[in-house]
Amino acid sequence: MCIRDRVSTQSTGDSGRAMAQEAKAKGNAAFSAGNFEEAVKHYSDAIGHDASDHVFYSNRSACLSSLNRYDEALADANKCIELKPDFAKGYSRKGAALHGQNKLQEAHGAYEEGLKIDPENAALKKGMADVRAAGSADGTASILNMFMSAEGQAKLNSDPETAAYMKDPSFLQTLAMCKQQPQMINMLLQQDPRMMKCLSVLMGVNLQAAGQPGASAPAPAPAPKPKEPVKELTEEEKAEAAKLAEAKAVKDEGTAAYKAKDFAKAVELYNKAYEMYPKDISPLTNVAACLFEQDDFEGCLAQCHDAIAKGREQMSDFTLIAKAWVRIGNTYMRMAARAEGFANKEPHYKEAIEAYAKSLLEHYTVDAFDRQKKAKALLKKHHDAEYKDPEKALAAKERGNEFFKKQEFVDALRCYEEAIARDPSNHLYLSNLATCYIKMNQMGLAEETLDKCIKLCPTFPKAYLNKAHLLFVRKEFHKVQPLYELVMELPDVDEDSKKKAEEGLKRTQIAIQQAQYEAPDEERLRRAQQDPEIQLLLMDPQVQQAIKDFQENPKYAQQALKEPQMAAKLQKLMAAGVLRFQ
Repeated sequence: MCIRDRVSTQSTGDSGRAMAQEAKAKGNAAFSAGNFEEAVKHYSDAIGHDASDHVFYSNRSACLSSLNRYDEALADANKCIELKPDFAKGYSRKGAALHGQNKLQEAHGAYEEGLKIDPENAALKKGMADVRAAGSADGTASILNMFMSAEGQAKLNSDPETAAYMKDPSFLQTLAMCKQQPQMINMLLQQDPRMMKCLSVLMGVNLQAAGQPGASAPAPAPAPKPKEPVKELTEEEKAEAAKLAEAKAVKDEGTAAYKAKDFAKAVELYNKAYEMYPKDISPLTNVAACLFEQDDFEGCLAQCHDAIAKGREQMSDFTLIAKAWVRIGNTYMRMAARAEGFANKEPHYKEAIEAYAKSLLEHYTVDAFDRQKKAKALLKKHHDAEYKDPEKALAAKERGNEFFKKQEFVDALRCYEEAIARDPSNHLYLSNLATCYIKMNQMGLAEETLDKCIKLCPTFPKAYLNKAHLLFVRKEFHKVQPLYELVMELPDVDEDSKKKAEEGLKRTQIAIQQAQYEAPDEERLRRAQQDPEIQLLLMDPQVQQAIKDFQENPKYAQQALKEPQMAAKLQKLMAAGVLRFQ
């Protein structure tokens, strides 16, 4: 059901607005907790009570984008802009929704419109940068496809100059690297003339002539826009500006006292400044700063919450309310730093993270984002430090072994994961986890875990043997042989592991020979062709010539097999199932 079906008949008056704000507060709490579906429901309820508040649509748009419901997010962003065209955040919501729809040009336009209203808005700047980066990534993928397509390969092989490149092993290796790391292609186009020449051939345009004599001159710079006439203030606006200026002067006196550590005088002046101009709640948060410096953390929190409440009443600038939430987050961070033990630190870190999230919901700033990120990192750091315990890790592993013996693999897996979390330096727990994955037929996870185990302890033979067995089952024999050979070469390897490796190597060699006389395994061939190492071998001109000779001139092919390096390459292709000798 579309979210708009939730909007009931509009409540009116103060009671309706109060109910709307209550629903919004629930939505904000759900958003901070990452419960976006729940947040959407609360924001929809808020709109049902008061459809004239643009912030409700803005917040709901953010939630919908987080849920990848970009069509609805865009509709809400447009409604937000319709209600308040000078609300910069509305354009940020619109840009995010359009970016999600992959309408990059329109998203760029939305961010540009928002920056006209608020040129220093960090969220709009970041959104525009993300759109530009996405556009660059799409362009990189397009260029790479041109190089790798059958049509592109034919063009490159038909041009005399680029055909020579396609026979150069170093250039073919460069192309293979680009396929694995597409982001490299832009750098290589600037640094390697061969790449630019290839792109010229693929596009049918002489790109290398750019900037040379005879190239078209750059377009003239656009004429500067005429300055807009200064708007004449009304008498009421002049009086308002005068009040603000007087209050600011008093606030500045308070700031001078604050810097001189005369907090009592600073508080007095800040309160006076607020009374002179209640629409500006920054003097109230400055009072909170004074309390913070005096270690009156509870008083500081109460003062910030009071500032937020008064800011809502006065419909103050959302950036001021966002700053108050940052002050709350900073206070909880200081309380966490002063607390002893993780049990006492944890609640303060969580409160800080939530306060920063509320600040970001009001107004995105890099500072608030970085502070929240730091709070999350510290919470994780202290949690991990508290959680790590080698003795408890060993106990978890023993429980896992008991479950494993009873073939209760899901419970065993949980125990092994706990052991790893409590003692990440012990490779044996990773080995046990990988074995558990194999029993559960989760071969991809098993291989990934074995790789971690090998990285942690490169001399542990069992990890290599288990990985070799796993790859043997998948018939990736070209990867199996090196693993068994590596086990036999490990220093101080035990005799049992060495014997298993020797037997495994013989078994693999027999399997490779048998596969030569069996019907081709399409799944095995598909996996091999996706292997970067096999792709690189197939792009090697000497290998291509040898394969051609096997088909057309077996005498020359036999000579190729006498060369150790070429023989090793062909044997690897045979082990992968790509090449068949019959």
